[in-house]
Amino acid sequence: MRYFLLNDTRSGLHHGCEVVMQNLIESLCIQDANAEILTLCTGQKISEEKWEIILNSIDVVLINGEGTLHSASAYGFFLLKLGHQAKLRNKFVALINSTWENNPDSWIGLIQNFDLITLRDQKSFHTLKNYNLPQLYYAPDLTFISNHNILEKRILSTNNIIVNDSVYAGIADQLFEISRTRKFSYYPITRKLPTKEGIVGYNNKKLNKQKLYNILSNISFGLFKPRRFYQDLSYAIDNTVEFKNKLLQSKFVITGRYHCLCFCLQMQIPVLIIASNTNKMKNLLEDIGLDDRHITLEELKEFTNDELYQRAKYSDNEIEKLLHFNHHAKTLHSNIFNVIILSSKIKNVT
Repeated sequence: MRYFLLNDTRSGLHHGCEVVMQNLIESLCIQDANAEILTLCTGQKISEEKWEIILNSIDVVLINGEGTLHSASAYGFFLLKLGHQAKLRNKFVALINSTWENNPDSWIGLIQNFDLITLRDQKSFHTLKNYNLPQLYYAPDLTFISNHNILEKRILSTNNIIVNDSVYAGIADQLFEISRTRKFSYYPITRKLPTKEGIVGYNNKKLNKQKLYNILSNISFGLFKPRRFYQDLSYAIDNTVEFKNKLLQSKFVITGRYHCLCFCLQMQIPVLIIASNTNKMKNLLEDIGLDDRHITLEELKEFTNDELYQRAKYSDNEIEKLLHFNHHAKTLHSNIFNVIILSSKIKNVT
């Protein structure tokens, strides 16, 4: 079958998005060895007329809701309209790996006839359940499909503390400054900019800006500071496996990024979190049954390393909950992709 995946987040050049898309595509191909997959990258638009033409040659439309369907975002609305248009053409349409937070009631009309909707946290699931939508499923973020190494006890003897960035540039600036003054390691979740045309995420405009900003920084003896994204490229690790291994070599991690939290929970790495742009991190911890691990920037500046670690580490009971959650997540996702493939095949036969 031919699949069209809306919202290919790999263009955002984040390690979490890389894993989400890899797991999504691999899961489809495991269930459907002959799958042909086309994608529309995050931020890209397409006209209704062109979409109508594309719909003539595809069987299934999948909308990756990851980090997009909250706060009535314009791009989220655009994606749902494309899905609604596909349903009017009687295509199999699934919204997967989604949150649902602070969206208008009017959006329900766009999704009520979707063939399948999966929410990645229980709060989002119950929010949509209130609208009596029958096709709802719950499964944690798609990163939880991956198999991961587990942080070995002996590694905890390290004093290396890793600070990750935030979706908010101002907070990321402060996290970077805290890491510098406290001699923590700073590794943003951002990957490096691709330099070869045709690779997902390639952006010639950004590459040219990076070159210009490097020149300005050099001639100003470091006084010129571009926005956080371009500063972080100097600290970015391009390979996702290497990024995860860096996390594994730490005593604990401080992050403002949802997917960095996911990685830590999957690998049992003690973690503290800075609030993000939605409640997704809080919801994830609650779904697992863990104590809240949010911390303020002021506390990060004031607490000793040991005090921070005591707040970050897991109890034996929490380790058991992590093991159960990670195992159960894989089962939930396996069942959901089974439903997607079988249901879409039946729909296309009939």
